[in-house]
Amino acid sequence: MSKRSILVVDDDKNIRDYLHAFLTSCGYAADLAATGDEALSRVATGAAPSMILLDILLPGMDGLDVLKSLKAAHPLIPIIILSGIGQIKTVVEAMQMGASDYLTKPFEEEALQLAIENVLEKQKLKEELKTLKQQLSYVEQGSIMTSNPQMLRIADVARHVASTDVPVLILGESGVGKEVLASFIHEQSNRSDGPFVKVNCAALPHELLESELFGYERGAFTGAIRDKMGKFEQADKGTMLLDEIGEMSPHLQAKLLHVLQDNEFSRLGGKKPLKVNVRIIAATNKKLKEAVLKGEFRNDLYFRLNVIRVEIPPLRERREDIPLLCTHFLEKYRERYQSSVQMLPKDMIEAFMRYDWPGNIRQLENVIKRYLILPDSEVLSELRNSSAAEPPAPVNTVVSLKEVASQAAEIAEKEAVLKMLEETGWNRKESARRLHISYKALRNKLKKWQLTRQKTVTEEVKTLVRSA
Repeated sequence: MSKRSILVVDDDKNIRDYLHAFLTSCGYAADLAATGDEALSRVATGAAPSMILLDILLPGMDGLDVLKSLKAAHPLIPIIILSGIGQIKTVVEAMQMGASDYLTKPFEEEALQLAIENVLEKQKLKEELKTLKQQLSYVEQGSIMTSNPQMLRIADVARHVASTDVPVLILGESGVGKEVLASFIHEQSNRSDGPFVKVNCAALPHELLESELFGYERGAFTGAIRDKMGKFEQADKGTMLLDEIGEMSPHLQAKLLHVLQDNEFSRLGGKKPLKVNVRIIAATNKKLKEAVLKGEFRNDLYFRLNVIRVEIPPLRERREDIPLLCTHFLEKYRERYQSSVQMLPKDMIEAFMRYDWPGNIRQLENVIKRYLILPDSEVLSELRNSSAAEPPAPVNTVVSLKEVASQAAEIAEKEAVLKMLEETGWNRKESARRLHISYKALRNKLKKWQLTRQKTVTEEVKTLVRSA
């Protein structure tokens, strides 16, 4: 096995020579650099070192700038900061930027050796964990639950492209698991320690989606009373899923193409371009090629996104996955909903296997949630009597189209509010701000729906069942 290599970056020749002798005596291969530019050049042109010992005070480019550049280009290389007394504030900033540890000069040899061993051991564990994940059966990786040959091939493709950083286009009907596959790609990639940011392009009007993606500067428009960071900034050094990208307006398609080409953008009302390092995964249930021919989707953006294309088959074409998914959802939600159900009846599974699931996995998940909460409900009889081509019969109710639209809008609104409240830990003021409504309006909605934090689980399930 080759020696672990450590790059020492320090402008003091005596310290460089001392660290070279000490590291060599400990069995490491040591390389030396006197400036930040020299260190960046060494890493860029040669084999990446196992670790870097980086002094904060350097001539020219200082240690923090070097750290930022190294983390942007090589996020997996661990870096230990060497600091002088009185630089604690700078050290804290360095740790926030991704440094693995720090030592204050002068330091004891034992402290240095222990710091190096600890950081390298953590790095080794991360590498072993990643290797172990790759060796697991695809059925058990992440949330991809499958025994279907076509889905296994898709998981194999996803695992192989995960580390390439190229855009991935995921196609498939609503509810087939496009978001799950995108999350799987992120977790298998070198960006797995970074953020995974999801944006639904169909959930917001054009103007709101633009500010959500790119953020805005104070005064950019009426109501912009402070600067707001956009999703692209939040996803820096991570992955962004652009769901339902087929619904994106031509104006935003042009801005997205610019980000993909140049890795930079400007906030709304901003003059300064911002650099980002984001891997894009796009998903849609639309046939984008047809949208291109109709002039509804930019041809150049389509080809930019269509580097790797994966099409997930609907659940009706992989029925062998239904029992596996049922078991998965049963175990996932049984304790959460404090259900007495230990297993699904055999005839229910048989009914599931006959049913075509127009809402795919999402619909199956919602039906199982409903059964766990209300095992004596009509779910079983509906599924027993349903044909392979027909969904379970709805309750006999006569309503107008206007009432249906009103109910659907309220259900969607309630789901959006609940999701935001959960994301903010039920901070109602923050939820109202993110939803772009007043605090009073949010309070009135919660009062109208009789929602409290304790009642959200039951209400959420009932809402999902009604919309399944």
